[in-house]
Amino acid sequence: MRQTFTILALLFLLPSLGAQDPVFSQFYAAPLRLNPAFAGVSPAPRISLNYRAQHTTFPSAFTTIAASYEQPIENTPSSFGLRVMNDSQLEGSYTTTEVALVYSYDVQVSREFHARFGMAAGILSTALDQNRLIFGDVLDPLDGATGITEEQLVSASKTSADFGIGVLMYAKNLYGGISIEHLNRPDEQLIDLNDNLYAGRPQRFSIHGGAQLNVKRYSNRRRPAYVTPNFLYTSQASFQQLNLGAYFGYGPFALGGWYRHAFANADGFIGSVSFRQDILRIGISYDAVVSDLRNVPGGLGPTLEASIQIDLGQSRELQRKKFASRYNDCFGMFR
Repeated sequence: MRQTFTILALLFLLPSLGAQDPVFSQFYAAPLRLNPAFAGVSPAPRISLNYRAQHTTFPSAFTTIAASYEQPIENTPSSFGLRVMNDSQLEGSYTTTEVALVYSYDVQVSREFHARFGMAAGILSTALDQNRLIFGDVLDPLDGATGITEEQLVSASKTSADFGIGVLMYAKNLYGGISIEHLNRPDEQLIDLNDNLYAGRPQRFSIHGGAQLNVKRYSNRRRPAYVTPNFLYTSQASFQQLNLGAYFGYGPFALGGWYRHAFANADGFIGSVSFRQDILRIGISYDAVVSDLRNVPGGLGPTLEASIQIDLGQSRELQRKKFASRYNDCFGMFR
């Protein structure tokens, strides 16, 4: 019963509050979702797969699945990609789907300094499964939910155009970028409201940056060792989030740790581990709640993520041809 009224309350509040995008804890394993300018930073085609289960013991937990493909256009500064995402909320009652084409262009400012410009254009679709909802007019004190509701939604789904842009600047072992998603604030409301009450999905503004530092004492071409301090700041509507941490790599293994702060409260600690074998990288992460939300009756539970990347740019043959050394590359944690 409590879940029913929670779903109904959120349903009617969503249009006025504005929905928010999921932000992956393993943001480095979902680069096109972080910034479209990341398309093509690998010298060959790359596929990224991401899964996120947020607050796993909460009855209406969020589940997000994302995938992307990207490829540079040989002998040109251009790259293209495709990204898709499905976000399920309220036990699958409310879903959001995004599909977008991505394009980036690299400008060499000096011998070591580059600027990449990216854009994304696609659709944002929201849908509500009314069959999963229980309305008050079908509740009976003795028999529970019976009968057919007389409530009707104006629309069970809505699809709108969606656009994003980004800039990424980098040198030999430093990078930084800015991205803005939902530039046109796509309409996703499922209930008729006065236009003055709803202006579309809020824009998401992100700033990110970091450095990759080679640990020379332990590094060699076969087993690179590096430390990557980095940060991610995201703002959308009234929500703000700051991730501060580092990624530590040695050979095929890497460990990461971040502290996430939501400004209104200390939010959580993120721990991750990944393993690479030639073109394949697999990563898992665990988010532990450290805010007062951990005291919610029954608990929210941790947030779990898994990622898989297939990066042909990391093949031994291509690495030999390009004389690449991953451990002094500023995008090492993204590849």
